[in-house]
This record gives sequence, C-alpha cells and structure tokens, in this order.
Amino acid sequence: MRGISDILYFWSTPRMPSFDNDVDKEVRTKLVNKYAKVCFLFSIMLVCVIVPLWYTLSVTFTFFKIEHRFKHHIFKRNTWYHRIPLYHNTSLRHCLFWCTVCTVAVMHHTSYDLLQITKRLGRVAVALMPPLLFVTLRPSPLPRTLYLRILPIHKWISRVVVLASLLHSIFYVCYMVTKGVFWVKIKKLPNIYGVLAMVLFFVIGFTSIRKFRILNFRLFYYIHYISTWLTVILIHFHARPGVPYYTVMNCLILMYQIGYRLYHTKMTKMIVTPISPTLSLLEFPMKDLVNKPILPSGHVRISRYDPNFVKRVLFQLVPFQHPYTIASLPDENMVRLIVRKGHFKLKNGGSYYVTGAFEPIINFLGRPKNVQQFLNNQKKRTNPFQVTSLGLIHSPLHYVVNARRVLICVGGSAIAFGLPLLRVLNFNGIIVRLIWVIRDFRDLKLLELFRNNFEGMEIYISGDFGSEQDIQLDYDDRMNEVVNEPSLISGNNENCSLLASSNNQAYGSTRSGQVNETEEHQEVDEIDFTNSFRIKTNRSKSQLRLDNKLTESQQKNAAGSAFRRDVLLGPIACNHGGCDHESGCNDDHDNEDEDDDEETLSNGTGADEQIKIPPGVKIYCGRPNLDERDYAWCLEQECDTSLDDDECCQNRYDGSLNANVEKLSQVWVIAAGPDGLVESTRHWATDGGLHFHAESFAV
Repeated sequence: MRGISDILYFWSTPRMPSFDNDVDKEVRTKLVNKYAKVCFLFSIMLVCVIVPLWYTLSVTFTFFKIEHRFKHHIFKRNTWYHRIPLYHNTSLRHCLFWCTVCTVAVMHHTSYDLLQITKRLGRVAVALMPPLLFVTLRPSPLPRTLYLRILPIHKWISRVVVLASLLHSIFYVCYMVTKGVFWVKIKKLPNIYGVLAMVLFFVIGFTSIRKFRILNFRLFYYIHYISTWLTVILIHFHARPGVPYYTVMNCLILMYQIGYRLYHTKMTKMIVTPISPTLSLLEFPMKDLVNKPILPSGHVRISRYDPNFVKRVLFQLVPFQHPYTIASLPDENMVRLIVRKGHFKLKNGGSYYVTGAFEPIINFLGRPKNVQQFLNNQKKRTNPFQVTSLGLIHSPLHYVVNARRVLICVGGSAIAFGLPLLRVLNFNGIIVRLIWVIRDFRDLKLLELFRNNFEGMEIYISGDFGSEQDIQLDYDDRMNEVVNEPSLISGNNENCSLLASSNNQAYGSTRSGQVNETEEHQEVDEIDFTNSFRIKTNRSKSQLRLDNKLTESQQKNAAGSAFRRDVLLGPIACNHGGCDHESGCNDDHDNEDEDDDEETLSNGTGADEQIKIPPGVKIYCGRPNLDERDYAWCLEQECDTSLDDDECCQNRYDGSLNANVEKLSQVWVIAAGPDGLVESTRHWATDGGLHFHAESFAV
C-alpha cells in the first residue's frame, strides 16, 4: 500500500525541470544530438516531400471532392469550427504547428533535466537553419511550388529559431549564475561568439516586426541578409560539439542563391512612362532577360545599376531587389511592367539589373510541348467553348487550360498579373472575370496602352486616398443576411455606379449600376470624367469627391446606352468624401465653398479629363463584395437580381455536393495584390470549397 501511495504522490506532485538532476553527461549529449537530428529530418521531410505532394494532390478531382465536402458542407458558415480564428488564420496555424514541433523536440524524454532542455533549445535552433534557408531559394527547386507560397514557412521557422535561441541563452545564464561561474564562462571565446549570435538573432527578430518592415524595408532587408551570414559563421564557432554538417548546408544554400542570381542577371535600360499619379509603365527589351518567360504573368526582380564599381559589387553581394509582374505576353519583343510609384525611384533611360524571369505556378495552365500532348488534352477537355483547332497549337496565345471558369481579383498595380491571364484565357475560350480594384480613376488610362481582349473585365474605383496596400475586397461570411441592392441614387458610397446603365446583370452587392458596352457599338469609347471626380483640397488632406446630384435629364440619358458617342454622361450619385461604410453618406455639400478650394485633377489639361474605355470593360464605384451571386456564377447559374431573390442565391450556394462538385472542380479563384484583398478572396474561396491561387509580394 505504501508503494502505491508513493506512486500516486509522485504523479500528483507538480514537478519542474531543474539543473540539479543527476544525468550522465554522455547520455545527455546523445539525446541532445538525437532529437536535433529528428527535428531536422522531420522539417526536411515536411518541406521537401509533404508540401509538394500536397500541392500535387490538391489539383486532382478526388482530393478536391474531399476538400470541398469538408470546407463547404461540413465546416460551413455559421458552424462553431468556422468561427474560431484557427480556421482561416494561416499565420496562427503556422505558429502553432512549428511551436509544437520545437516543443516536442526540446521536451520529449528529458527527465526534467533543465540543462538538457537548455542544450536542446540551442541544438534544435541550429538544426532548423537549413530548412529555414532552403525555403527562401528563388525559384524554388520543389515541384509545383512557387517560392512566394512557402515564404510563411520561412517566417515562422525563423521566429521559432529566434525564440529557441533566446531561451537557450537565458537558461544558460541562469545555469552559470546558479553555479557561480558566470564571469569565468562568459569570457571564453566560444561563448562570446554565442552572445554575438544571440544579439544578431534579437536584431533580426526586432526588425522583422511588420511595422518596422513597412516603415523601412530596405534597412530590414540589409540587416536580415547580413545577419544571416554572420549568425551561420558565429554558430559554427560557438556550438560544442561542433555542427560542421549544418554549417556546410547553410553555406551551400546561401552561395547557390548568390550564384543563381549572378548567372541569371543582366543589365538593361528602362523606358518609364507615367500613367497616373500612382502608376507607371516600365519597358525593356525581352532579349535582356536571361530566362525567357514561358507562361503569362511571371515576374522579374530589379535592382539598381550603380556606375561606381565598388557600390555595384556591394549591391550584388547584398542584393536589394524589387519584384514586378510581367504584364506583357511571353512572345512580345518588349517586357512591360506596371509599377506602383514608391520609394524605389525609376528613371527614364536609366540602367538597372534584371533577374529572371521567374515562372508562375498556375496549376490549371500549361504550354503544350508537342502535337500529341495537344491531342491528349483535347480528349480530356470539359469546356465545350475551348479552342480545339489543331492549327492554333503554334499560336503564342494557345495554352493547355484545365478550367471552365476563372475568377481573378487584383488590386492596384497587380493588374499586371491579371491582364495577360485575361487575354490568354479569353483566347482559349475560358469564361473569365477579372475584378480590378483601384483608388484613382486616372489609373484607367493604363488600358489605353494595352492591346487586349477585355471581355469579362470589371473595374471598381474606391476613390479612397491612402496606400495601395490598403486596397480591400469585401466579404461577409455571415449567413442569412440580406444584402440590399441600392438604387441609382443612393447615399451609400460602397454601392454607386460611375455611370448609369440599364443593362444590369448583377453578381455582387455593388452591381446596381455599371459602365457597359452595347452590342451595337463595339468601339473604344471616350468618357468625360471631369465632372465626376474632383479633388477637395483642404488644409489637412485631399479628398476625392463625386458630385452627389443627378438631374432628371441625366437619369433619362442614363436609362439608355452609356456608350453612344453623342452622349457624355455627367456626374452621378456617388460620394466619397469621408463616408462611413456602415451608415452611408448624406448629401450635405450645399454649405461648402467649393469655388475656393476645388481644382481639377488634371490641372487644366485634357489628358486626364477624357479616358478611353475599351469594349468589354465594366466600371463600378465602390469596393466589390464577393457573395452568393459570385458563387452562382462559378456554378454557371448566374443570379439575376431582377428575377432571383437572395434566398434563391443562398439555396444555390448551399446546393448538394453531387450536383456542384464536378463543375466547381473546373473553377479557379485567383487573387493578386494587396494582402487584405488576397486574404478576403482566400476567405471566400475557402468557404466555397474552391480552387484558390494567390500571388502576393507582401512581406
């Protein structure tokens, strides 16, 4: 009985790890090395095998059917699991996963030996360095894996490494103070190397805070890159016993990245064409690219070419490159980039280093290698409208497209990703919608510079001032809430059309009015925006204004075709002057003295006043809102607001699995641009159980 009571007392008494545990030194060392290797092998297996395998299986029909059932039917909206942060927050999932991996590797089978835990913390941090650096390789050597897609793994492994190193240092200081040997041990050269490495880890962690990265990304990058090299070297001389294999792997990865960049980089001269106050068009010859693009919507990385030889070598060793998506097609002679104006100043005729091109990983799009592959693809095709002519196999616009419908959502300069895709998909008979969200209507001048088939393009002008990275796309995942369709004259600034049209085929909640083309008039139309958009210059900040008054005669004109050349629509009902998105806007401008503080956007020039809108383009005022109507479009069951009510659209959204999954397996949702827009689109696609692809350079 006494033995049982002793056992119960042992397990009921909380025990904390202690430095006083008497563990054999050799056994401790073996356990430390063993679990560090286990952590390393598990991480390599996950990154090099599991992740590519997941991406490969995710495009198969069987996998899609299972995933769709779980996401759209089991974990559907209004379920408890759907509401917890873990479901949609990918960062939280990465955090919990890598913290769990590190905790198990550090704590398992330690027998409450705090000294062993301390040693394991340092060893595990070293073991995670090779996979941490491997996922930063550009391009990724992994199949079906875009390096941008696995950057979150790099972020969270690096944070775990910094945290483990910090705890390793704190516990070792406590151990040395407890034993009374702190001042003796700290003066030893290997420990000095360890202290310096910890300081660099702390600097890396501090500068990796999002606000710091946004404030000064250049400084963050230089600190990050230089500190990475230094920590690899310092850890090699600090670790006891040594870590030569980890050091060799780290150095090989870093040197390979440098070698690849130097080999695939050339100098070129840029032609810079200003488009609007926020966008510019960059052009340079295709022959200046070392890697010629194969698929549309790839990207290049650009850095400065300094005439000073010393600076030029320094910039090559510590490369600070800017990624830009290629807006032109792979067969064109000039590479065209759409660039948001920022801290990286681009000079017309200036010399720059260009690295790339880097191919996108778009799982439904590929180039047929030969006639046999083209014929095999025709046997499997499910889209009756897809191009099937054998004579088109050599066309530069012909690709193998395993999709029926594609919904593309982009914001700001990310239109460079959407334009070539729109042209290729339209050519190949794929039904496509391209939603482009912008702040400034003058960005529409970009369309004049591209020869394109714009069928399916929808442009939303939010009119809000601020950074492009703040561009949003709305999605409300709450069910059974009626989305009110506003009338033409509405105070809600999120639901007003730039120009009125009676041909409303609505998909989302901001579709009440649109700029649309008619079948009788298929030319490029010229629209006068002079009276529609005006800048209110106050002492505090400028504000985009829309005239909030629509006369009766203008309403009559709006009821007809918006694209008659003899009709120029005047200002319409929309107000962007600091309106609250929830409560709407009130037309209270009568008391403002507009004559004193109003100036035209173009400073008197006609270039900004007349913007040519190509055929096929629809323009809306406000932000798009993805909802059941967009899902019905994916199902090829479009909801017409004049016939279908919200309940009908909701029923289609919640339709049976067998009826929808075959169609939805051939539907892709793509998002590119600001992080908020990408995450909102991902949220909507996840809830709908749809294929999703994201392209974002956000850090």
